[in-house]
Amino acid sequence: MGNILKAYLAKQLGHPSGWFGQMILRLLNRSNETMNRLTFQQLTLAKNQHVLEIGFGGGELIQRCLISDYWPEISAVDPAITAISFAEKRFRNELDSGRLQISQASGENLPFSDEFFDRIATVNTLYFWSEPKQVLASCYRVLKPAGKLVITYNNKTFLEKTGATNYGFQAYAPDEVQVMLKVAGFQDIQTVVEDSPYDGQFFCTSGSKN
Repeated sequence: MGNILKAYLAKQLGHPSGWFGQMILRLLNRSNETMNRLTFQQLTLAKNQHVLEIGFGGGELIQRCLISDYWPEISAVDPAITAISFAEKRFRNELDSGRLQISQASGENLPFSDEFFDRIATVNTLYFWSEPKQVLASCYRVLKPAGKLVITYNNKTFLEKTGATNYGFQAYAPDEVQVMLKVAGFQDIQTVVEDSPYDGQFFCTSGSKN
């Protein structure tokens, strides 16, 4: 694969756009299945909670939450207008009923009031945060006391081996993510390790707001 194509693919993974971006979103729903499943498990939902997903992509984690027995109210943000349009078509009924709200926004500037959410999740977005400290501070602000943040991300070695870090991906090891959460004020920090049939070993790091 040529460098120009690799750069274009990396850009689309970080910010899907146009018809190719729609294809990427469908692909991510399949390739991220294992990561979304573990993320959902680590959310440890209870009935009728408010849940936020940052960077929802093709909406697979949203779907898992919607069909669960916990009946959460879901908000989701993504900076990519292609992802917004994709979700508006996929979740038309849920948007009309008010069970789901979506917004075009980034993690650095979450458009929600303080202490609004019980749970926040994000899958495969960490690499694209231009200001990680600001994203985590924003998450901490909108979480309720005892709320939980779950971050799922690929192995640093995998991203370096595939060359993703040469095209805008910022890779992190679990200990680096755990330190960032601690500095942001999160407690009860832990990391779960699992394997994906597509990307190999990945991590799910969570922390609570006490």
